[in-house]
Amino acid sequence: MDQTALPLASHVPAAARGDRDAFAALVDGTRSVVSTIALAIVRDADLSRDIAQDVFLAAWRDLGQLRDPNSFLPWLRQLTRNRAYHVLRTERRRSRRIADRDVDTLIELAVDPRPDARERLLANEERELLAAVLDALPDEAREVVTLYYREGQSTSHVAALLGLSDANVRQRLSRARATMRADLLDRYGAAAAKSTPDARFTAGIMIAVTIGAPAASSAATLTAISSGAPWLAKLAAAGSGVLLGAAGGIAGILISTRQLKQQARSIEELHAIRRFEFHSMFLVGTTAVMFPLALFATRLPWSSAVVFLGFILGLIGLHWYWLPRILTDRHVLEALEDPQRAARARIMERRLAILGWTLGLIFGTAGVIAGILLAG
Repeated sequence: MDQTALPLASHVPAAARGDRDAFAALVDGTRSVVSTIALAIVRDADLSRDIAQDVFLAAWRDLGQLRDPNSFLPWLRQLTRNRAYHVLRTERRRSRRIADRDVDTLIELAVDPRPDARERLLANEERELLAAVLDALPDEAREVVTLYYREGQSTSHVAALLGLSDANVRQRLSRARATMRADLLDRYGAAAAKSTPDARFTAGIMIAVTIGAPAASSAATLTAISSGAPWLAKLAAAGSGVLLGAAGGIAGILISTRQLKQQARSIEELHAIRRFEFHSMFLVGTTAVMFPLALFATRLPWSSAVVFLGFILGLIGLHWYWLPRILTDRHVLEALEDPQRAARARIMERRLAILGWTLGLIFGTAGVIAGILLAG
């Protein structure tokens, strides 16, 4: 048994029983290897993070079925590969449906005067570098090389995470170095390290896990807490009410972004919409956590109103600033192709945005009221 698997296995039984701290430790210890395996298969950093999120949510759901805690790492690696290959087939079908961009539009993007244009170009260059090097590397070296740079260039740690021997890892690295120029491999290493999921990734997973927790589990938690400190029971009750509101808010987000994802005109736009969707859900989840904490930290009713105001400001930034910038290129292309149809599409998007806002506000407000009432 390798030294990495031992501490991970120690968290598996508690995580399988619903211990979120134990599961967070598992995510922290494996987020790099999961996203690396996905990246080696789909060769797209943004898409690999999406896959990693799906894998960890599936792991949280199915962890109770794992009989041997020591099998956690092999099980998680296989889960990742299965999910990545499924997504790869789906993305290839989507790519065939995406039309080529208008030449004039591409020129406009190249001379884009917006402040973030240069950052967008640099990010695109890094994505292209990752994809190009992964294409050039031998099949058996892709996971090893990427994880080597993401894990501080430690062959022993890479070997432990991938279930290989240290000699095997060194051999695959040697083949990769013989295949690629040293300067190109160094640039790839820097880009791979930069794209490694960090603590924010774990936080996002845990918010999704918390919001998606079954109602029965929440009730059991309240019962256990109430037998201890009464103020903890009140805090949990407030949190439960707000989490119900958060679940409704997330449902509104998913409804409002579903059609946007289906109509994406490029892989880049699809990734941008997914990032927008994730950050929107992260905002809702963070707000859900802050509501009960603010209320019981200050014991002042208006503290919830301050948190809710911050939530509204966050929504304004996301929907009035970020989302329109994501959709700018699509709107230009649609206006060139069919102005009347484009105008109708803008009307539909506004209606979906209103629906998302309305659901978010209704359920968010209901969650605040429910939380305060449950807290007494």
